[in-house]
Amino acid sequence: MTDTPENQAAEAEAEAEGKAKFREALERKARSARSQQAHNEGGLKLKGYSGPNGQNRTFRRKAG
Repeated sequence: MTDTPENQAAEAEAEAEGKAKFREALERKARSARSQQAHNEGGLKLKGYSGPNGQNRTFRRKAG
């Protein structure tokens, strides 16, 4: 192909379209990350609140 103004315009349009698609994908990814972060922040503020109080479990042999 030769570099005519029509070809250059078509290439510029294709490049702009590709950039727009890429930008949309990045926005979707960022929106998803923000919603996931908001979901995680809505949980319990105290870690281990509903489970054991940070105690390690000990195992002993059964006597007798």
